[in-house]
Amino acid sequence: MICVDASVAAKWILAEEHADRSLALYLAAVEADEPIVAPPLLPVEVTSILRQRVRSPNGPSIEEARLLLDRFLAFALALLDPPGLHLRALDIADSYGLRAVYDAHYLALCELLGCEVWTDDRRLLRDIGGRLPYVRWIGDYPMGI
Repeated sequence: MICVDASVAAKWILAEEHADRSLALYLAAVEADEPIVAPPLLPVEVTSILRQRVRSPNGPSIEEARLLLDRFLAFALALLDPPGLHLRALDIADSYGLRAVYDAHYLALCELLGCEVWTDDRRLLRDIGGRLPYVRWIGDYPMGI
């Protein structure tokens, strides 16, 4: 089982740095029949990312964003909200000085499930500072596996 945050999942549908690694991670998990999980806020965050892209110069149109969102929603992943998730996220955000508790939801989910989370959120990586061994940077995902 692996967890992905919005910074990785959005790369499944957007041409960005490390999109190749994000898709490779997804395809390897599917091929290995390894569940991909995330907290229920993941689609909200991806939708927000798409809205930001629509508002940016040279970004997709709203029609293109709708198609991208439909494409994202078709990816196989389980949105999980186990008991204690929100309280643990609050504690993690406080313990590590995270600015946003939504980032901590991914960390809390991984802690509760005993799995890794893949991210490309540089601010989160900097704030955690290597103190949580289950947090992995997508740039380290090996290509060709």
